[in-house]
Amino acid sequence: MMRRIHFFSVLTALLLTGCMGYQLGGTRPEGIETVHLAPVINATTEPAIELQATHALLQRIQFDGRLKLRNSSDSADAIIEVKLTDYRLTAIAFRDDLRTTPEQYRMRITGTALLKDAKTGEILSESKTYGETRFYFKSDLTTSKRNALPKAAQELAKFMVDDLIERW
Repeated sequence: MMRRIHFFSVLTALLLTGCMGYQLGGTRPEGIETVHLAPVINATTEPAIELQATHALLQRIQFDGRLKLRNSSDSADAIIEVKLTDYRLTAIAFRDDLRTTPEQYRMRITGTALLKDAKTGEILSESKTYGETRFYFKSDLTTSKRNALPKAAQELAKFMVDDLIERW
């Protein structure tokens, strides 16, 4: 009986040491608990994509949970500044052998983001990344693009938030 208790004690100790340093929820920059998302700047030729990017970034920050959102930079520890730098729509599949009628497209949004200390303006971290999605051409290209944009914006937001907050 004593031997069995000793075995389980050693086994438990070994298992627990494997979890040392693990923490729930991930990491965040030291001293940063709240963040304000500045208006997203659209430097691309595609109109109004900053609206979807802003929505996706706000959702991602809330979903991530490591930082709390603030409505103004005065009440936040840090500010996230995002600039959308490129928008590409590329035909990747065609309906015929002559490659004249696109059937499927790839949408890619590229952007840069900075996480700045709200008091000093010091850049704490930065990200340059992209989000993309593929979509099939339906009745008209405008509707197809509008339906695909949220997925590309969500991927962009995920990569940006992870890049800005994670500390290795």
